[in-house]
Order: sequence, then C-alpha cells, then structure tokens
Amino acid sequence: MEILKVNQLTKNYRNTQVLKGINLTIHQGEVFGFVGHNGAGKSTFIHTLTGISVKSSGSFDILGVPDSQIDSVKKSMGVMPDISNLYENMRGIEFLRYMGGLVGDHRSKEDYESLMKDVGLEGAERKKIKAYSFGMKKKISIAQALLGDTEIIILDEPTSGLDPESAIKIRQLVTGLQEQGKTILLTSHNLDEIDKISDRVGILSDGIIKKVGTPRQLKEGTETGLTIFVRTKPMLHADFVQELAEKLEIDVSFLGTKKDYSMLHIASDDDIPILSKKLIDSGTRLYEMKVEQTSLEDVFMNT
Repeated sequence: MEILKVNQLTKNYRNTQVLKGINLTIHQGEVFGFVGHNGAGKSTFIHTLTGISVKSSGSFDILGVPDSQIDSVKKSMGVMPDISNLYENMRGIEFLRYMGGLVGDHRSKEDYESLMKDVGLEGAERKKIKAYSFGMKKKISIAQALLGDTEIIILDEPTSGLDPESAIKIRQLVTGLQEQGKTILLTSHNLDEIDKISDRVGILSDGIIKKVGTPRQLKEGTETGLTIFVRTKPMLHADFVQELAEKLEIDVSFLGTKKDYSMLHIASDDDIPILSKKLIDSGTRLYEMKVEQTSLEDVFMNT
C-alpha cells in the first residue's frame, strides 16, 4: 500500500524555487531515509506535507487522501516538532498528556511514563522542560510524534545532538515502530545511521530527488570495481600483479601499498576467489584480504 505519493511537487518562496518537481512514493511499513545538504529542501518538503507551508504546484496523497483534504488525516500523522515550540514551563509528563489530549490519546499516566522511558527520559517526567538539556528536548519531541493512532511518523533529525547511547536507543525505537507496522520518514545527517535502519533512501539535492533506492542499490550503483587490501608475505608488487592478471585473464591492477597491505583494484568480487587461489598456488602466504566498501557517504558526496 502506498502511504505517501508525491507528484511533481514544487514550492517557491518569492523568486526562489526550493522544491523543483519532487516525485516520490513511500510504502506502508517502510523506513524511508531522506538525506540532503543543508538548504537542499528537506525541511520545506516536510513542511509542505504537513500543511505548515502551501505547495506552489504538483500534488501529493497521504494515506490515499489528496493534499486538498490533508486536514482530515493529520491525526494519523506523527510529526516531530522543532524543540523551540515546546511549552517549557510544563513538566515533561504534563506536556505529553496535554498534547495527547489534543489528538485523542487518552492513555494512562503509567503508559505516558512508559513512553518517556522508551525515548530515554526516565526520571525526567516531573522536571520542567525548560530545565531539559538540548538532547532531552529532542527526546520529548520524538515522544510527542508518537502520540495518537499514527500510521506515518515523520522524524526530522531525531538523533542530532544526542549522545551515542541515546542515539542507539532512538534507532531501536524506530525499528520497534516499524515492527508495529508504522511507516517512518526519517531525515538525518548521520549517513551511517540512515544506512543501518532505512529500507530505502532518497537523496535530495538542489530541490530535486536525484537518487532513490535501497542502501545497497545506491552503493552498488556507484561502483566501477572494488579496491581490496591484501596482506601477504612477501608483499605484492606491480610486476607480479600484472603477471597474475595476464595469466588469469582478470581485470586486476596494483594501486600501491599502505602499511602492511598491498592495494589492488579488481573489476568484480567474483574475481576475489580466483585471485586468492592463484596467490596461494604461487607460494605467496596470504594472511588477509578485505574489500574497501563503498559507503552511503561516498554516494551522497558524489550526487
């Protein structure tokens, strides 16, 4: 089922076009990672979907409802607010109960306390929000996004400013929400995080989605061969590698050395077992062979 469908969506601010024809489909139950440079249009895209900003042209459907009727599905959308919009004179538990009442979430006090524990705010239930650290305010913003009977949850930079332990806990929370059948649209500058928890990733650049795919598809799509690090005795050298390549009829070349490793370039990982067997057969002692993986960061920087 398509939870979100966007067709040629644009947004202009006076003479500046921020969104330049966004096309995107997000399916039920997936975690969709949305990445882009500062100023690429991520926040504008989210604001347009949630009704904070009005589109300039194009269309989008959420839960099958057209954007002209977006108000009718807002209670099914959980959106992480900017921390500057929190009611800082309220205690954490009071804030969540108040915001929950606005969306018809009348869970028990114990359940609200459990929610605060889930996002890492155990022990801070009765502290006023103005006494919260930046990271704690991020956590209660995430908790607010989880109020109500939401089907799609939009989290804008949920782990920025959090310590590593808290960030891991939030990632685990996202995974748990997906297991409950929730659909999550997640933005982050932490590309390793996006790689780990996203089913698919969209890369936004200059108001256009340039690439969409699973993390693996995006990384494999950039490869023009593989760099491998080989630890042997004796160390490999260019003439020897060239001789092996000619005998084996595989595309392998010598790139240089790094500490105890010889760096080679090969066309495909299918060549790795062929190369390793030939090295051993030649009397070379092979201790280690590892592939330098293309990262999502490499894809992002080259988009």
